[in-house]
Amino acid sequence: MSVVVNSEFHAQKRLIKDCLIHDLGYEYIGNLHDLYNKPVDEARLTTYLYSRGYPKVGVVKAVKELKDLSEDRVSSLYDLNKRIYSLLRYGITYRERGQKDKRLHYIDWEQPELNHFAVAEEVTVRYTTGKKSKRPDIVLYVNGIALGMFELKKSCVEASQGIRQLITNQKPEYISGFFTTQQLLFAGNEAQGLFYGTIETPEKFYLQWREDPKASDETSIEIRRLHDQTKNPLQHGVISLCEKRRLLQIIHDFIIFDAGIKKVPRPNQFFANLAARPFIERGEGGIIWNTQGSGKSLIMAWLAKWIIEHIDDSRVVIITDRDELDKQIRDLFFDIGEKIRRATSGADLREILNNPEDRVVCSLIHKYGHSAGKDSDIEAYRRELLDSLPSDYQAKGHIVAFIDEAHRTNSGKLHEAVRQLMPGATLIGFTGTPLLKQDKKTTLEIFGPYIHTYKFNEGVADGVVLDLRYEARDVDQELSNETKVDQWFDSRTAGLTETAKDKLKTSWSTLNKLYSSKDRLQKIVSDVIFDMQTKPRLKQDRGTAMLVAGSIYQACRYWELFQMSGFKRCAVVTSYEPTDASVRTASTDPDQESEDEYKKRIYERMLDGKSVRDFEDEAKRLFKDEPTRMKLLIVVDKLLTGFDAPSATYLYIDKSMRDHDLFQAICRVNRPDDPSKDYGYIVDYKDLFRSVQSAFVDYTSEAFDGFAPEDVEGLIKQRALEATAKMEGARDSLSQLLSEVPAPRDDAAHIQFFCEPPAAEDEADADSRKRATFYGLVSALTRSFADCADRLVEDFDYTARDVEQIRADVNNYNQLKDAVMLAAQDWIDLRSYQEDMRFILDTYVTAQDSTLISKLDDTPLVELLLNNTSTTPVDSIVNTVTGDDNAKAEIIDANLTSEIIRKMPINKAYFGKMSELLKRIIDERRLGALSYAEYLRQVTELARRVHNPEETENYPAQIKDTQAGRAFYDFVCDQDSLGEANLGDLAFDLHYGILESLEAGWLANRQKQQRIKRAIAVTLREYRCPADQIDILVDLVYEMATRQEEYFDD
Repeated sequence: MSVVVNSEFHAQKRLIKDCLIHDLGYEYIGNLHDLYNKPVDEARLTTYLYSRGYPKVGVVKAVKELKDLSEDRVSSLYDLNKRIYSLLRYGITYRERGQKDKRLHYIDWEQPELNHFAVAEEVTVRYTTGKKSKRPDIVLYVNGIALGMFELKKSCVEASQGIRQLITNQKPEYISGFFTTQQLLFAGNEAQGLFYGTIETPEKFYLQWREDPKASDETSIEIRRLHDQTKNPLQHGVISLCEKRRLLQIIHDFIIFDAGIKKVPRPNQFFANLAARPFIERGEGGIIWNTQGSGKSLIMAWLAKWIIEHIDDSRVVIITDRDELDKQIRDLFFDIGEKIRRATSGADLREILNNPEDRVVCSLIHKYGHSAGKDSDIEAYRRELLDSLPSDYQAKGHIVAFIDEAHRTNSGKLHEAVRQLMPGATLIGFTGTPLLKQDKKTTLEIFGPYIHTYKFNEGVADGVVLDLRYEARDVDQELSNETKVDQWFDSRTAGLTETAKDKLKTSWSTLNKLYSSKDRLQKIVSDVIFDMQTKPRLKQDRGTAMLVAGSIYQACRYWELFQMSGFKRCAVVTSYEPTDASVRTASTDPDQESEDEYKKRIYERMLDGKSVRDFEDEAKRLFKDEPTRMKLLIVVDKLLTGFDAPSATYLYIDKSMRDHDLFQAICRVNRPDDPSKDYGYIVDYKDLFRSVQSAFVDYTSEAFDGFAPEDVEGLIKQRALEATAKMEGARDSLSQLLSEVPAPRDDAAHIQFFCEPPAAEDEADADSRKRATFYGLVSALTRSFADCADRLVEDFDYTARDVEQIRADVNNYNQLKDAVMLAAQDWIDLRSYQEDMRFILDTYVTAQDSTLISKLDDTPLVELLLNNTSTTPVDSIVNTVTGDDNAKAEIIDANLTSEIIRKMPINKAYFGKMSELLKRIIDERRLGALSYAEYLRQVTELARRVHNPEETENYPAQIKDTQAGRAFYDFVCDQDSLGEANLGDLAFDLHYGILESLEAGWLANRQKQQRIKRAIAVTLREYRCPADQIDILVDLVYEMATRQEEYFDD
């Protein structure tokens, strides 16, 4: 274990000495493990403020306001952090006697070099509740205020372990108070580099920073110079994010509190803003192309705020044609504290621009003019808007206009209208897709050059979006009886001229596909349902899918077929409204249902009395937030742009699309979600991507031939090539990890290596991280082998013997993984991922392992031991695990040890005794003093005592059925100071005294906690507890109470 600590310790020392102190100029203020530290160092902050010439009245007020907020334990972490951020960014006002209000700033944002930057390590922080503590590895201070925190790991331990540590520490019962001032949180190691986030950032959104080699500001140039001096990826990340000017720039200009979520910038958002600033200062326009899913609305929000704060007399007008983006932008500006005005019509927009009061304005294109809301083209809007311009109209202020979807071919008409409406405005075009080759020159002439580009493959490399995987599926169609079709046609066209018949035949060539393709649609429906039942992410209700139909009529047919097939969790979302007007002229034959009548009937059945808007809003909400209840959305055009749903994993395409439409559609499934989503999957029923010649060719030859090749590079990559590289990387990593297992490297040795009963809490954490790394590598190997197994011989020069050896390795690794998971009792934590792996193994390896695991999949080994009957003896259950008797015993030992460790905080007195009993049994078995049969008997009896103490122990009746009561009883039985008291009654009164004093949210509320402690003290006094022991026992009993689930809020 010392190797783990030293390796991590040395990385920490190197980072502090070589990077933070030497390269970046931070002052080292020491190892603070002997102190109980707070997020605000009052002494350092006070010294700094006096050094800047602020008077005592201002300094005292500033320190008190910041300290009071940082020590608030009632408000949520989000609310406190938001309020503190506002203090840090804008400062406070103070007033000296007889003078006007003045402003004090905690940080000098304009002159970073005048601030005090410091670094400390091993910073001990006391728990919010209780007497325990945590110790962050590194903390960064600016003027005595903790703004950054690091959790580092050694190179063979995944950085994700540090991320989870950061997330755990923010919980109210740990050290959430220390996060009230934090702005950036970091986790990393010297192999993977640095990951960053902020408070309450989910693990999946911790990203790595990548410098833009084209950035020309002085800070970026200096950072790249420092990068050139080291190859250490961890130090690269720290230099990029913690360089003094860069750190303050990110905090001041690029933090947003958005609808309950604090967000920090991705690199593309940051550098797009930096690149745009000099253009805007010069009054020059241009285009920001950042790929779909990379966060353009945040780029707009941060850039607009910078413009308002730095450009005199400036105004920002944001023009978009998407309702969802329009609403998102308005919400974002509200959250950054900037008032935004929405133009509701052409006249309203003119009035707003003619008045200098509103500095940020947004408008939907379809809201222009008197035709707002009608399906007119942009030319009609432009003409109507400009024809009604008053002669004395003049837009006020220095206007910067953001125009969304600048790639569209009608952007020239819009540009002309904007130029006339806002003469002299600087136009910035935003797009998430490449420019078509035939439009590229025109669009660049309209808006100006590219300001910043961030292509799809860059987004994938940075983890901002997911890679895509493509599969073509063909559903052949043929006429079953051409003679009858010809006879029917002749009878229906009798009397028509040949010209008329030719026209009808032309129509029939299309209608035939529509009306005679029910079998085809049914096959696709069956295909999708099969995927829902077999594809791991869809089957486990984590993922969702979208089906793109060729028309609204076809979408309705799909919906009906899904309903007839018993698949109810789907909805149609299109622009259709089932009104009476929609069928007024639809019918030509009273005996036949027209297409329009069919659509109306199906829609009314689907809506079931709801309005279209309410139905669609609920369908989209369920699709995003509750995949179990809405698995599939059937669409035509709607939702194929601007609809972000991380759950969306599969896109089924049964519609001909090209260029922008196709690009935007397939990006619906590229949003990152939880770890089970590796890629977005495209299933193509229209053969949109053709002529894939080799493993090195992108799937772009036909569908994207309207784009310049360099603009779509890496959009969809060949599956097997990357899978093979990942497979070999996982094999090498597994070999390296398991090389540390001591001889004889049998099952027992591996189990001891991963699950040795820990001597201390930090050793348990180290083993847990080691197991997590092992599980992840085995899963990665299994998935990647499944993706490339059928191509290894043909395309990658593997022999058949090589493939069989890898297949055997995959099988063996998974058996070992199953044994380790069972021994460590990790089935509980990792079972949600297991179905995924079982499916892949069943399909690509063997079915035998699935049968093996199904025996233990739903029930931990401890419970199997407890629930055995005379017809299912213990040894037959244990025999389902591979290995000899010694290996099986190691599994049981580790399993019971994990169970005892898990329950130890609930009742240390009782489970401490169980731990000693287990240790004695283990020692006797290893010394050969117990036969295997006697060992099984004793360990089964111990398992009963661990799992069901209320049945196996002689507890007083009044507390026997309550876990907390039993814990208090075992505790007071060990207290000599309680003398002759009736300990059963005492435990009962402690339990019910706490129950009666509980209030919702007590774990995060100091006043509510004090009420519980007073109830404990009253009970102890009633039982004549010695006065000098009361405070000690109150703290101990309260600490136990915080571990009892029956006291937690529902």
